[in-house]
Amino acid sequence: MSVLLVNPMVAPQVQQTARALHEAGELYRFVTTVRHDRSSAWQRAAGAFFRVFGYDFASQLRHRSLTEVPESLVETAPWGELLRLAVAKMDPSGVAADFVWEITERGFGRAAARRVRPPVSAVYSYEYCALPVFEEARRRHVRIIYETPAAEPRFVFESIQRESAKFPASRAAFHRHKARLEERRIAWRRAEWAAADLVIANSSFTRSTYAAAGLDVAKVRVVHLGAPPPVSAADAAAGGGDPGGPLRLVWAGKFGILKGAHYLLEAWRRGGISRHARLDVFGLQSLPEALLRPAPEGITFRGIVPRAELLVHFAAADALVFPTLSDGFGMVATEAWAQGLPVITTRNAGASDLLRPGENGLLTAAGDAGALAETLQWCLDHRGELRRMRAGAQATAAAWQWADYRGALMAALGPVLGRAAAAGIESSR
Repeated sequence: MSVLLVNPMVAPQVQQTARALHEAGELYRFVTTVRHDRSSAWQRAAGAFFRVFGYDFASQLRHRSLTEVPESLVETAPWGELLRLAVAKMDPSGVAADFVWEITERGFGRAAARRVRPPVSAVYSYEYCALPVFEEARRRHVRIIYETPAAEPRFVFESIQRESAKFPASRAAFHRHKARLEERRIAWRRAEWAAADLVIANSSFTRSTYAAAGLDVAKVRVVHLGAPPPVSAADAAAGGGDPGGPLRLVWAGKFGILKGAHYLLEAWRRGGISRHARLDVFGLQSLPEALLRPAPEGITFRGIVPRAELLVHFAAADALVFPTLSDGFGMVATEAWAQGLPVITTRNAGASDLLRPGENGLLTAAGDAGALAETLQWCLDHRGELRRMRAGAQATAAAWQWADYRGALMAALGPVLGRAAAAGIESSR
């Protein structure tokens, strides 16, 4: 069977899917938007052009390097994505960029649909860009695989609406803009779901949100995303902060409403935690100023840093704080475990499927500043127990690597691709 993989991004999990299909001899082509190409004259020219405006476009391109499949199997349709990146840089509100995103996402889907031709016998695509591909696949009697990396869209939308009602200061123009479009976008994604023969979700949390929305989850298979290579057990045990110093906590990723950042600030303010703890925030700060200020003592916003630098901070910290309201998985958790860092998160993080409370981290209630404050206080009161979780964190990452993900994915795809596909990857490992 020949599978056409379609995704506008080349994120690590997408590349791992491409690799799984390639290792099993099933990948026909991987269609995407922009990938880093050192030999490309237009990419060098674009980098020089954007530098004039203070935009490090070359760095953006490096984040889109392909490492997991041969370049000969990759086809690109870059111009819509380049337009989106340019508009996003010029539009701090996000409204214009979102408008361009919708147009270019659908345009990419239509371009990818033209690749659905013999010898393609199955298509594998992702939410919002998939419908034109799936419609062409149905016309040609080609099998359809759909991946949903996030929770059911109405669940996400209603989560944001609840927070807007509770915290009126969070009602940014961007969220009001999205609210006007949401019903149409939900209908689009429902049509993608209905067309699929098989749905891949990264967590039981994601599946549960679709079940609660009344969708057919009998065709869903849960495959957890893999962890990066872990540090040694000895290095994991040796990491962490000075037991005699402040508790060292870390946040990684967007510091915003859907990630529960405002609840962390409220929890931090409640218990006088700043007297005994420090929090380093790495990532884009997107909370409205009214919710952020005054920023509590003991919290330092360090912005976006290279991944290698972030992992150094992970190794030196005592716990990752990830109180998300909705995350289909949350790879920041597996990245933390790979450094021997315990994770504090909620059931609304898909990665919580891999969390064993008291062994590799702690669970707290989503959207509950009081519960989060109690969890942070527990960490202050039980420094030794928290440190002992480092061994469990490292073991969690070691037990579920990307090779394990690829094997589980091909086993899940077996009924659609044929049993030989599930066995093919095993022989290649």
